[in-house]
Amino acid sequence: MKTIFTGALACAALTLVVMPAQAQTVLKFNNFLPPQHGQVVDVFEPWAKNVEEASEGRVKVEFLPSTVAAPPRMFDVVESGAVDVAWGVPAYTPGRFTLTKALDLPFLGDNAEALSLAYWTVHEEMFNAADEFSGVKVLAVYTTGPGTIYTTGEPPQSLDGFAGKKYRAGGKAPQEIAEAFGGAGVTSPSSEAYEMLSRKVVDGAFWTHEAYESYKLGDVVDGQFSVPAGLYNSAVYIIMNQEKWDSLSQEDKDAVWSVSGEALARLGGQAWDAADVSAIKLMEADGVKRFTADGVFLDEIHERLRPLEESWIAEAEAKGVDGRAALDRIRELSGAK
Repeated sequence: MKTIFTGALACAALTLVVMPAQAQTVLKFNNFLPPQHGQVVDVFEPWAKNVEEASEGRVKVEFLPSTVAAPPRMFDVVESGAVDVAWGVPAYTPGRFTLTKALDLPFLGDNAEALSLAYWTVHEEMFNAADEFSGVKVLAVYTTGPGTIYTTGEPPQSLDGFAGKKYRAGGKAPQEIAEAFGGAGVTSPSSEAYEMLSRKVVDGAFWTHEAYESYKLGDVVDGQFSVPAGLYNSAVYIIMNQEKWDSLSQEDKDAVWSVSGEALARLGGQAWDAADVSAIKLMEADGVKRFTADGVFLDEIHERLRPLEESWIAEAEAKGVDGRAALDRIRELSGAK
């Protein structure tokens, strides 16, 4: 009897040890950005820690050692369940998204945090009903900082300076901007841009301020061209496999959501703003020739880019969304209007 009792105690103790491990849910997070990138260090990793703390250890985020697919396939790998969570750029998959392109338009704002919160609000109020993210659980949508143009020579100070030049473009909007300026956009993901610049395949690249530091562009660019409120911003997302989300207990859903949504959008925008400030300081220290359009030149740019906005408004209306109202709301909330 003593032996049986001792064995029962041992089994009970073992059960207590094993139960937490069995109860833990691991979310596989796929990332294609460099490990030193501000979004990795200041958004993904803190969010993972917040998830674990909010769930009292029941949900843990595990970062994969390398990306399982190219950047344009982030939505697909999450929807299929190949990974549980991923960060991605809607513009990398043209044809899949329409409403997210609102954030790729010019003159929406210089502050990524304010614009990210504006985007999250309009996504919830106006875009979500169109169900463009069907098949996944949206944990957050937010934006990069304002887009600029890096140049391998002097930054243009008139529209003539763009004529006949080729620029790396991360999506359709930058490509259309390049064409409106009289140049050409060469679409490629961020991971290929440095080599394109170093080999002079392109004369410059559409990119955010932070890219100068994150992608170590100091030895491949000489100048930077920008406009107030940004030539564009890029919409981004953090999404989760729907079945994985549905498998969570309500308690764990509440825990994950408490640190996602608006809170995660804010975190993403804040990180982009901080990275932009750091990169601008580095550019100035490195002697990069920075030029910001103003006056008549800026008026000309506004006129050249107006058709991009009108085109998107028509696309949004075809989706049942009042595009003009959506842009007005975004600019109102971001402080750009």
